[in-house]
Amino acid sequence: MNKDIWDDIGRAVTGAADTVSRKTGELVDVAKLKNQIYSLEREMKRDFEALGKIVYERYTEEGATEKAFESLCEEIARREILIDQYEGEIEEKKKAI
Repeated sequence: MNKDIWDDIGRAVTGAADTVSRKTGELVDVAKLKNQIYSLEREMKRDFEALGKIVYERYTEEGATEKAFESLCEEIARREILIDQYEGEIEEKKKAI
């Protein structure tokens, strides 16, 4: 009977170890997938930024090519003007110091 108890304990420990090992492997796989998703999202963000830059450059060179882009391009242009104004104000303040 004593041997049966140890056999049962051994099987339980082995089963638990297998479960932990399988779960750890699954967690590693999930982490790898999440990392791949994050990398893809970063690449997509870079692509969207590059695409946006191309659209804006065409807007400034040729005018709005699509109505959907027009308001975004106008906002970007407005912000560029504000940035230039603020940079001018900074230069003036630096001269006064």
